Amino acid sequence: MNPAFRQGARDSAVIALAAAAFGVAYGVLAVDAGFTPALALFSSAVIVSGAAQFSLVGLLPAGPVAVLVAVTGLGLRHLPMSAKLAELIGPQRLTTRLRLAFILVDETFGLTVRAADRGQHDLASYKSGADLTVYGCWLLATAAGAWLGAAIDPAAAGVGVLFGLLFLGLAAPFVRTRRDLLVAVSAIVATLIAMRVLPSAWQLTTAAVVATLVGMVGDE
Repeated sequence: MNPAFRQGARDSAVIALAAAAFGVAYGVLAVDAGFTPALALFSSAVIVSGAAQFSLVGLLPAGPVAVLVAVTGLGLRHLPMSAKLAELIGPQRLTTRLRLAFILVDETFGLTVRAADRGQHDLASYKSGADLTVYGCWLLATAAGAWLGAAIDPAAAGVGVLFGLLFLGLAAPFVRTRRDLLVAVSAIVATLIAMRVLPSAWQLTTAAVVATLVGMVGDE
């Protein structure tokens, strides 16, 4: 097995556990919203975006237009993410680019950027190892949550509180410099403000853009 692939899998192990917690929560909420367990698992397999999937089940009562606007707003962050990965990874075969693009999530994106900073040369294999680990845990956990969903009350289980705690846990290992701390604090503040003044479809995207701009200024 490629050493870079193994390293990506190892580095993503803790994140995969956090993704598993999200996966269980999504499976529970999807069944609670009326999905069959099979449909909940299928959505995790093809969408591969926790933020978009939680928005989907939360906004279903508002109709398809609300879902489309929300998913579009959340998906915009993939444009700068994919551009950054293309810059770091360099030219690749079409099949490799499609594989790397299929799983484009914040967690493995962050790991790949950090690996590049550490001097990892085979970033395509590194990201593939991280992606496969997180994706596998996401699917297994979604299945567990979906098949147990009918027996779990999401509100009583405190699923809403879990999200914030898990995001803080995921961010903590990446805060190593003053600029990292500034970006993290900016994202938190921007998210809190966005939750108060913006429609739900644009809250995460706005916070991400603010944090990105702060990081760009910090690099100059």
